[in-house]
Amino acid sequence: MTTFSSRKQTDGGSKLISSINQTLLNSWGMCGERVRRRWIENEVIPPGIAAKIGTGVHKGAEINHLAKMQTGKDEPLDVVTDAARDGYIESLESGVFFSHEELPRARTVIAEGVDTVVSFAKLYHSEMAPRIQPALVEEKILMEVDDLPIPFSGIVDVYTTDKILPDIKTAGKSWSQADADSKLQPTLYRELIKFKTGEYPDKITFELFIKTKTPKHALLETTRTREDFICLKRRASLMIQSINAGIFPPAEPGHWCCSPRWCGYFYTCKHIPPHQKILPKRSE
Repeated sequence: MTTFSSRKQTDGGSKLISSINQTLLNSWGMCGERVRRRWIENEVIPPGIAAKIGTGVHKGAEINHLAKMQTGKDEPLDVVTDAARDGYIESLESGVFFSHEELPRARTVIAEGVDTVVSFAKLYHSEMAPRIQPALVEEKILMEVDDLPIPFSGIVDVYTTDKILPDIKTAGKSWSQADADSKLQPTLYRELIKFKTGEYPDKITFELFIKTKTPKHALLETTRTREDFICLKRRASLMIQSINAGIFPPAEPGHWCCSPRWCGYFYTCKHIPPHQKILPKRSE
């Protein structure tokens, strides 16, 4: 049985879950077995190249936000693009996940990622940065709640002096309004901001940087209510009960996340039949 605790485990056993963040909740919604492997057994598989690109863009934005919080002015473009590029390259040191089919192009894809990160950083500098006057930057918040044994947590990228909560996302295609309205993160982060500042944000936005032939930026506003958070707490409570009972439901067969391209646990997963685990031959 998994025990939830705020203590760090150092004896080499199963990793204890010390807080509930949006990544954990999203992963649980897709596949409980992935949560078991990643958070309980601590079998960490690095994210794919898209996540590394996002890390780079966030780093460029962070450097600008920290400086602007002190000076009230955006950093020069080259400072932001250099920070984004360096953040991307540094993130590669911890590894990148590529599926078997993607491996032949791995070096090319990694190199192309530099251009994508720099393009997105330029868009950030021209389209988003001028509208942002930071009040909080990379703020880690832990929030205790009733009826849950561990707190919620999140790292707020930036929160503005005019009470806007923007979230930078990189994507391969545009989002619909329904996409923005269905995400769990705004529900959680709205409450974290209330916990930290005493007030709810006036506006919640997604700042999308989209990898099209010509990279583009899009702004989507979304809203949340207290009732949304009540539902999120219910979801978190069910997750905790399942994990404590040792119940980790696998993803639905055929779900996009349950494939060798998107899951690094696929070929060692006990829920995948052996005939599906035969590695395809790569063309030379």
